[in-house]
This record gives sequence, C-alpha cells and structure tokens, in this order.
Amino acid sequence: MVSRHISRNLLLSAFVAGSAIALSAFMPFSEAIAHPATQPICPGDQNITAETTTRIAEFPSLNTKVTIPTNFRTLLYNDGTIAILHPVDFNLIQCLALGQPVLGTDALQSTNFRLVPHSEGISPQDYATNLNMSGFTLSEPTVMQTTHGIQVVIREATEQSGLALEIAYAWYQPTGVDGIVEVSTTTKAELLDVLNRMQLSNQDISTVT
Repeated sequence: MVSRHISRNLLLSAFVAGSAIALSAFMPFSEAIAHPATQPICPGDQNITAETTTRIAEFPSLNTKVTIPTNFRTLLYNDGTIAILHPVDFNLIQCLALGQPVLGTDALQSTNFRLVPHSEGISPQDYATNLNMSGFTLSEPTVMQTTHGIQVVIREATEQSGLALEIAYAWYQPTGVDGIVEVSTTTKAELLDVLNRMQLSNQDISTVT
C-alpha cells in the first residue's frame, strides 16, 4: 500500500519552509521523534515487511477510514495532507527530522489523502476533467465504484521529462465533507488497492482484509 515517491531534498525543503510534519493528531510526539544523544547514520532500506495483521486508520476530517497493515504509520502534514507510511519510510522521516545522515534510498513513499482546496460545489468528475499539471501528461479520467461503493474518478500522471515520475490520483466526495478528497499513489495498481480498502467512516469496515 506504499505509493508516491517524494525526494529527500524536497522533504528537507518542506521542513525549512515551515511545512514540517505535525504528528500530534496521530501519535505522541515523544513516540514519533525521539531525540538521541548522538547522531548515528540512519540506515537505508531495511528488511521490514508489511505485517499480515491490520488496523483501521481513521481520518475524521475526511469522513474516511482505511485498513492498513498494523506496522504502517500515519502522519499529518501542516497543509492537512495525511500520509500512510511503510515503517522504513517512517524511519527515514525521523532521521531527516533529526538531521541524521541517511544511507540508501533518497526518496520515501506514501499514500496521501488531502482535501482539495477551494473545491466546494465542484463534482469530482468536473475537477478531474479540468485538471492540468504542468510538465505531466494526464490520462483520460475514468469513473469507477470501489469495493465498498464509493464512486471515484481516476487519472494517471506521467512526467514528460526527467525521471518520468508516475503518480496515480483518485478523487471522491465523502458525505459530510465540504469539498473533494484526493488520494495519490505511485501506480494505478497501488491506488486501486488503497481504494478498495477504504470506506466512509459510517460504514462497517470489519469485513475488509
């Protein structure tokens, strides 16, 4: 359920710009960022796999909940974006926040949820159809229903140069939320996996595996 690549340099720039990660809504700050007495080198990729047991991550402001592996973590950014992170990527964020040298990967992956700014009164399909992304080629929008009956609109974006970065997006309108929610991941396959593990908060999620 991992997803979108984020450059280490971009993440560090976000800290400098004041968009550091806000953790208090999801876990105690002392648990999330423990300050060691020394600054050892942060390990890169580790042999950590997603646990087979799951838990429910709830995002009340988006009227949304998602089933995720027990050892995955959630983080809230200052701009309101919620990231679901593999434990390896969560460890990388901790190291970057502490200024520790990092070996191995220079990018982290996450599944991101956010409320689209100024999207009140706009349908997800209209928003997706009129979307333009400079430097990216967009696929035609497609409409589908998730396993649990949420109608979403999907588009894939491919960078026109450089690393040919691929990002898959979905948009939906949860009941009780004033605006459109956007989900972003690296590939369409990962996006569909997330969407089919997602439900509105007033739905029964107990049967999701």
